[in-house]
Amino acid sequence: MRTVAIVSAVGGAGRTTLTAALASLLAARSHTTLAVECDPRNVLALHFGLRDSAREGLVTNLRGTNPAGDGWARAALQSDDGVLVLPWGSAPQEDDDDGAAHLDTHRTWLRERLARVDLPANGIALIDAAPWPSPHARQAIDAADLVLGVLTPDATTCATLPRFTAALARTGKRAAFVANAVVPARPLHSDLVVLLRARLGAAMLPYLVHADTGVPAALAAGANFCRSAPASQAAHDLNGIASWISHWATNTRAETPENVPEGATGAGR
Repeated sequence: MRTVAIVSAVGGAGRTTLTAALASLLAARSHTTLAVECDPRNVLALHFGLRDSAREGLVTNLRGTNPAGDGWARAALQSDDGVLVLPWGSAPQEDDDDGAAHLDTHRTWLRERLARVDLPANGIALIDAAPWPSPHARQAIDAADLVLGVLTPDATTCATLPRFTAALARTGKRAAFVANAVVPARPLHSDLVVLLRARLGAAMLPYLVHADTGVPAALAAGANFCRSAPASQAAHDLNGIASWISHWATNTRAETPENVPEGATGAGR
């Protein structure tokens, strides 16, 4: 099993939407796919058709009487398109606060739990993490073989990028980056994408995920966006990223210095 942490340094970057879409597309490519939520917002399962926030999930283990138990695994849901979804689950605010402290203290907590998941060799786990530098994001990064950084074309992303990439470099994790919600007709978006490519080099994937009003509309309707609008530019973009991850998962190659941009661990191509 290969594990991908989907992380951003700003809120509202579209991590959860990307996680759900990519999980479905990877399942369609015959990968056994697990979508894991490491985010107290507890909304990932909504993207797979659940009408109400999941009550049970990973957080069940955090606040349970048996911290070493596997009761959290029974909270997994099977989506209509074959994705196994493990939500974060619901917890009172005080439990969430205690949970964050626990995650800070036990840095390998998520990695240890995912190690108990019996997925085949072609399996891929996608972790939807709360924004970096939260304890939840650090857990996801520690558990991952690859970190997919989600960037939005705005000034905040550019301002936080040096710290974000430096932090990833210190972990030694392989990293790739994708720009999300891009409107090429906006000069600012085009200029910032050029800037991101210049800073990240080969670690910046060649795919831009174009902004599409059909994405939130599909969520509201409980529909799979790529199935409901397969000819859209955004669906094409997401398919490109899913193909890249599928290729990476089955053909991981050694890192070489020329593939490692300054401040990141390299994405490969």
